[in-house]
Amino acid sequence: MAKLLASIAWDWSLVWTAIGVSVAYNVVKFFYRLHQVRSMVREIPAKYGIPIMPHSYLFGHLISVAKVMMKQPSDVFGGCAPLFIMKAYPELAECGAMYMDMWPISPPMLTVFDPDMMAQFCQEPSLPKAELMHTEFGPFTQLKDLVNLEGQDWKRWRGVFNPGFSAKNLLSLVPTFLEEIEVFTDHLRSLAKSGEIVRFEEPAMDLTIDVIGRAALGARLHAQTKHNGFRDAMNKQVYWLETDRLPRTIVKLLNPLRPVMMWLHNRTMKNYFMPLIEQSMAEHTSQDTGTTSGGPKTIISLATKAYLSDPALRPADAKPTHIDAEFLNVLISQLKIFMFAGHDTTATALAFAYHFLHTNPHTLAALRAEHTAVFGPNPATAAAQIAANPSLLNALPYTLAVIKETLRLFPPVGSVREGQRDLFLTNLTTGARYPTAGWMLFSCSFASQRWDAVWPRAGEFVPERWLAREGDPLHVRKNAFRPFELGPRNCIGQELALLEIKAIMVLTLREMKFESCFGQGAQAVLGDVAYQVQGSGQVTGHPKGGMPMRVRLRTGE
Repeated sequence: MAKLLASIAWDWSLVWTAIGVSVAYNVVKFFYRLHQVRSMVREIPAKYGIPIMPHSYLFGHLISVAKVMMKQPSDVFGGCAPLFIMKAYPELAECGAMYMDMWPISPPMLTVFDPDMMAQFCQEPSLPKAELMHTEFGPFTQLKDLVNLEGQDWKRWRGVFNPGFSAKNLLSLVPTFLEEIEVFTDHLRSLAKSGEIVRFEEPAMDLTIDVIGRAALGARLHAQTKHNGFRDAMNKQVYWLETDRLPRTIVKLLNPLRPVMMWLHNRTMKNYFMPLIEQSMAEHTSQDTGTTSGGPKTIISLATKAYLSDPALRPADAKPTHIDAEFLNVLISQLKIFMFAGHDTTATALAFAYHFLHTNPHTLAALRAEHTAVFGPNPATAAAQIAANPSLLNALPYTLAVIKETLRLFPPVGSVREGQRDLFLTNLTTGARYPTAGWMLFSCSFASQRWDAVWPRAGEFVPERWLAREGDPLHVRKNAFRPFELGPRNCIGQELALLEIKAIMVLTLREMKFESCFGQGAQAVLGDVAYQVQGSGQVTGHPKGGMPMRVRLRTGE
């Protein structure tokens, strides 16, 4: 018995020794990385003469950033932070970029807000996406989506999906979009009768996911009228991603159910897509001959057609009437990212636009006048006119200007790229060169698009700037407008977002009026109570409170 107890004690001593060695190794690793990052940061002013915020060897820039952000509401979207820092440190604003050391909360980051410097890593060259993106989106799409693919893989799949997002193809789908917008307008009419204040972003989300469902899948999701299993699984999956504020992310990562739940949600989404993919295959092939046939020009349909017609997309031994596993996995990953991004950011932009129209009545009057000029005095006939001639939506320059100005002030998110050893960003005005090796490069569109050095009346809502000709003080300069990013990796869905919002505006704003209702004493950020926040499970910036709004009918005006 004594020998047995001694053996057990000896075994436990090995366990505790192993644990102690592991802890010691990770402590040493942590402090080595801390020294590495802090030394890299302090080299910036010493070696390159570039100013940085007050820097602590132990805490990096965490204290400096915290002092700035403590002056803002606690729920403000983190993507807005660089603008607040620019205002607190004007000498950094003059540089066009600033180094931010938030390690270990986030990778050391070079935040860029000079448009010409942004072009040097998002346009030419277009650098690979940052490793942070892979960590965040890997569980959602297994990195097989256009946001995260790189090199030839990205180029090949972008070519497959480009036709589905072309302006010509999207116009052909407009009649199906109108069916979903009609459901939305019916719901708004019922809200107008009740007089209740609604979180406007929620019905807008329901609408935009129904629209992207028609564009991508050729299917009616009916998210506006009933529960949808795919949408529920997608939202739950996004909740589990590592995109929240640090305390919530740590809680998620420590939850033992996380891997199981993510597997289940991915399985649910795949099962939802499979019948639609099989239907698309059937519509494009003949069982006997394998020849392609005509079909709806949805995104899934055109991708399937590309697979069937291009042998380079298939393994050498794959039959042209069957989809191989690799193409299936990529297609499902792409559809997930299209469905998520295609509804989330569009609904947010719509909510902010309606808020701006409420707070700028002269802009609303000009927009309504444009709609009357194009579609005639009776708003009830506009839907039929658009269905018969969808290109009428391209005859609305002021409406487009309103949308662009909304996206200038409230872009959804920026782009993050991986710095390179041999790449230095150059400020074209000062000639200063910024090393990028070891840094995550953040193209901060929120800061850039509100920067006084680039935009006259930068903090004001001025749609007229988008109609200004070259030489006019309001004229928008090259590289400045980046809500969809610029360069080869710009947002593939931008045409859909703009087309969709224009159609919604035409079919609602002359019949109804929208009043954002934040109440007395609501806290403002940058002079506006409708600021961007990031709630739990959200990836991009969303309007405060979901944009509380009251809808009224315009009868009798």
